[in-house]
Amino acid sequence: MNKSVIVLLVFIFSLLSCAPKILPVRSHNVKIQENYAVITQKNYDIAIEPSSWNDPPSNLENYFMVFYVILRNKTNQVMPVDKNAFVMIDENGEQYSLFGPQQLVQIMYGDNQYFDLNYFMNFDDQEHENLKEEYETRLDGIRNIMMKSFQFEPIRPQAQQSGYLFFERLEFKKQAVFKIFYNDDVMEFVITK
Repeated sequence: MNKSVIVLLVFIFSLLSCAPKILPVRSHNVKIQENYAVITQKNYDIAIEPSSWNDPPSNLENYFMVFYVILRNKTNQVMPVDKNAFVMIDENGEQYSLFGPQQLVQIMYGDNQYFDLNYFMNFDDQEHENLKEEYETRLDGIRNIMMKSFQFEPIRPQAQQSGYLFFERLEFKKQAVFKIFYNDDVMEFVITK
């Protein structure tokens, strides 16, 4: 193997090992299963995992903290889910916003989210081909956000809903602690380096 390739691989692995990691913290009512913080209540179970976003838009994590949530309704009634039931608070008491899928698309893509790709099908030159690819990537990003986000819709009896939550990004400091609330339930997380 080429010496410069080995040096490059070592450098990349050292960067990856220094990347901050978010870990759930166990408490009297929070169990840790795999990398999920899990709370079991009489009427529901909730599990939240610090996650990463590996799909378009590729720069999403520059602006948002990503968590994967699973919310199970254990009752025989439809369970309402309110976006305002979720909140993140840092160690200084600062509250961070949770963004729904439509808000996220608006922030990432602005007002010009949608367009007609048929227009670009009529051109053969390379410039229009590059523009077409850019728009297809944008459509993929919008589709990913809309389909993979947690949907704040009622959950049927004995059913569950899962998807990604997107909070405003907080500053990554070593050993910083923050909490995610779901109604009165609290899950604590720590940022490690």
